[in-house]
Amino acid sequence: MGSMAPPPDAHDNTSSGAVHGQLLQARDIHGGVTLQAPPAAPPPPADVSLDPPRPATAVRGREELLGALAEAMEAGAPVPHVLTGPGGFGKTTVAAALAERARRGGWTVFWVRPGNVAASMVEAAVEVGGPRREAEQVRGTRHQAARWVWRHLDAAPRPWLLVIDNADRPEELDPENRPGDQLGWMRASPGGFVLVTSRVGDSAQWTPARVHRIWELEGPAAAEALADHAGAGGLSELAGAEELAERLGGVPLALHLAGRILATHRVLFPDAHALLDRLGGDIGTLDELAAPFVTGTDVERRLLSGVWELSLRLVEEREPGAAPLLRLLSVLGPDSSEVPLRRLPLSELGGGVLGSLDEAGLARTVNALVVHGLVSVVAERGEMALRLHPLVSETARAAFTEADLAVVEQAESLLAWQRDRDLQFEFTALNTIVLLRLRLRPDDEPTATVTAQALLRTSTEQNREALRALVMVGRSLLRLRGYRKAERVLAHVVRHTARFPGPDDPLSLRARHHLAEAILEQGRVDEADEAFRVLHRDRERLLGPDHADTLETLYQVGRVSVRKERWEEAAWILGSVREERVRASGEEDPLALFAEQNLAYVAMRRGDPGTAEAGFRRVHAVRRRVLGPDHHMTADAAFYVARAAQEQGDAERALTGFADVRRVWIAQLGQEHPQVEMIDRRIAEAERFIERGGSVP
Repeated sequence: MGSMAPPPDAHDNTSSGAVHGQLLQARDIHGGVTLQAPPAAPPPPADVSLDPPRPATAVRGREELLGALAEAMEAGAPVPHVLTGPGGFGKTTVAAALAERARRGGWTVFWVRPGNVAASMVEAAVEVGGPRREAEQVRGTRHQAARWVWRHLDAAPRPWLLVIDNADRPEELDPENRPGDQLGWMRASPGGFVLVTSRVGDSAQWTPARVHRIWELEGPAAAEALADHAGAGGLSELAGAEELAERLGGVPLALHLAGRILATHRVLFPDAHALLDRLGGDIGTLDELAAPFVTGTDVERRLLSGVWELSLRLVEEREPGAAPLLRLLSVLGPDSSEVPLRRLPLSELGGGVLGSLDEAGLARTVNALVVHGLVSVVAERGEMALRLHPLVSETARAAFTEADLAVVEQAESLLAWQRDRDLQFEFTALNTIVLLRLRLRPDDEPTATVTAQALLRTSTEQNREALRALVMVGRSLLRLRGYRKAERVLAHVVRHTARFPGPDDPLSLRARHHLAEAILEQGRVDEADEAFRVLHRDRERLLGPDHADTLETLYQVGRVSVRKERWEEAAWILGSVREERVRASGEEDPLALFAEQNLAYVAMRRGDPGTAEAGFRRVHAVRRRVLGPDHHMTADAAFYVARAAQEQGDAERALTGFADVRRVWIAQLGQEHPQVEMIDRRIAEAERFIERGGSVP
């Protein structure tokens, strides 16, 4: 399948961090203001005639809002209009679409960015006829400059649209008064229409301006936006678009990033289902995959992690407790579950991660998060509760490090304070705590496992979710090489799923697969061989021979054959897996790459290191391109390239390769990790060969 060209890259000042469509934006010349005059007009004398940003795709799901803005613009609005909403929800895109409509109607369009609004406004006044000499005289006098600017804008010969984009610090519009007082740079004018975009949704700041709140895209609009960004030629041409759009919560920035990934890696992700599978439960993967093509000076507005970190920094400027409260809520309220305010008593919060806090301080902190669109206040069953958008919550947890264990512990303490009072709320939060503890500190496995197992005594529906959490615990332990602990957790799940939901349920099959992996990694090869072969027969019967899960288990049978040094059998099995996965998903398919790497290892063990190195290099090239040079799987392939060089007697090349791998492994695993110790031994071997002048390892 041929690759699909991505949307054109934007200039380095593209404002795409808070957008639904990718925006191509001209560099600002005078203080951050951009002017678009209608095509028929002669070019203006000053150098401010570049285009404002234009959406590169159709603007989905905002038709009613755009209609209301256009009507107000054309009728002559008595007040400015303000678009508010969380970062990444598409405010800039809506403003850009309105600007395009104004441009086509013969309006002059000014686009002002934060940083030096005053200088930009002076330049706008010059463009409508204000003398340059007078502009220089008033430039440093705030009040006089404002009067001079608005006098010329009010009397402009042609109607204009003024967009002040990303006004996330309202004080930049007027450091002395509320922006809504219309004494600064946001005013209604008979000469044109003023539109401000801001994360700050505090109506008290903007009144009497007309405030429009922007939320996520819903249903078909979200899926269509995803298909547009992927260049799919329509929603019907992108299988799985609805499911992926739902997984991304309809957040326009996430849809934009996912579309770019699909357009760029068409072989690796032939449809939206493939990217959905890759994301799994880790939304951070979206930023990892998108990062290589997100460049420029405003990167933090273009990745999920950055766009919400920016919001948090803005909130923390006024309320230092906002970030720890958001992290605490992300643990207590994952997946849009409500956190009742009564479960956040000051008696239990005080002295914890929020520090010393009184009732007024807590109210201010919550309000600051609400104003920036990071938290919603809802009435649930007659009481007040807080809710995070699921993608905000997940992104916050994805950034947790071991230092955030204090947040996890405080969440668990809050749950214990009123135990068994809100069972569904407690269940959801405890599941999250289990997974966080295992990810942040694997040694906490006994406590985490006991917590999750206790959930098995809840209802049937919750039983399944608790079992799913335990399978994820086991898988996490496998990744962390906690094989013995993983076996204990997964054996419990396998015993339980034999009764409910049954041995043929996908959850049961997944648990059996990971259990066999844990057994294999502990060296019980014969036991693992039998487990994988039985599981392969079951999956083949239930799913068919070419299903991805069936082939994943067959691949593990091939790995066992490698362990047993049954080279011919291993080569046949691994070759079959690779061929089928390449046929289904292309050369970049992760399982196809695993199979090819193991095939190369078989060749090396059979005495053909040259063929082996060629295979290892192919795997390394794909992973470097797709995952980046510092991903642990890229480093794993690089290690085997160096091993093949060592087997061929090229100690110098092996030493260089091992040193690069060591750098990545130390950064990701730590100095004391067994893999780092192993690579140190390899480096020492290569150095000894070089010192002796020998060429044979």
